[in-house]
Amino acid sequence: MINMTDTMNEQVKQMMDMQARSLEPMRAFASVAVEAAEKVARQNYAVVGDVLEFSTKQVNLPLTTDNLSDVASAQMAENNAFIELMNGRATEYADMAQQLSTKMREAAESVSASFSK
Repeated sequence: MINMTDTMNEQVKQMMDMQARSLEPMRAFASVAVEAAEKVARQNYAVVGDVLEFSTKQVNLPLTTDNLSDVASAQMAENNAFIELMNGRATEYADMAQQLSTKMREAAESVSASFSK
C-alpha cells in the first residue's frame, strides 16, 4: 500500500513539474502584457487630463470677454493647440505600440529558443 501511495505521489509531482515547465515560457508574454496594460492606462489617463483641460478652457472662454470676435479667436487658438497636443499623443501611442511589439517579438524569440533546446 505504501509503495502504491509513493508511486502516486511521484506521478502527481512529475505532472506538476511538467505543468510548471510548460507554463514558464508564458511568463515572458505575461510581463509584456502587464507592462502594456500599465502604459496604455497611464497614456489614457494623460489624454483624459488633456481633454478635461481643453474642455474647461473652452467653457470659460466666453466668460472672459463680451467681444464675440475675441472669444472666437481664442477658441480657434485653443482648438489648434489641442489638435497639436492630440497629434503628439497619437505619436506617443504609435511609439508605445512599436516598443511593445518589439518586446513581444523578443519574448517570442526567447520562448522559441527555450523550446528548441
